Amino acid sequence: MDFQLSDDQRALRSGMRDLLDAVFDRDRMRAAVERGGTLDRSLWRELGAAGFFALRLPEEAGGVGLGLPEAVLLFEEAGRALLPGPLVATHLAAGLVKGAAEGEAVVTAVDGDLPVAHLAEADAVLVGADTLVGEPLRAFVAAARPVRSMDPLTPLHRTGAAGTAGVGAAGVATGPAG
Repeated sequence: MDFQLSDDQRALRSGMRDLLDAVFDRDRMRAAVERGGTLDRSLWRELGAAGFFALRLPEEAGGVGLGLPEAVLLFEEAGRALLPGPLVATHLAAGLVKGAAEGEAVVTAVDGDLPVAHLAEADAVLVGADTLVGEPLRAFVAAARPVRSMDPLTPLHRTGAAGTAGVGAAGVATGPAG
């Protein structure tokens, strides 16, 4: 197997680095810290317009149609830039949650008893195979409690085991949400 990047992959990585340098510079990062980690919705939409959240979504579904290795390269660049937000959850929700692919929706995810990032700003929450939107999402957020985060760009909430119990009975939307 050849583990070297192709010319196309190097160009893709370089293009993402240039994009992130342009849309998330030090001033924008400082502003994010001053806002207490609150997401910049205009930045989120810029990322969506650039196709960041629709990387692996097939072209016929409005996505970029890249493979996993290319998506990994782009997420590495996002990490290098310290880009805040529930990037992976929104990426995974592209094609499932209305507006996720375009950066119009912020999507976070619950993973067991782990704290949930950016819950208060989420338009949808992935809970296993279910997607919380609307009133079930509002009830879920209301039941969560904020916890201290070591990262000033990542506000966290604790939902606990009780936070996900009975989610299906709460009228959770499954499949495409919106």
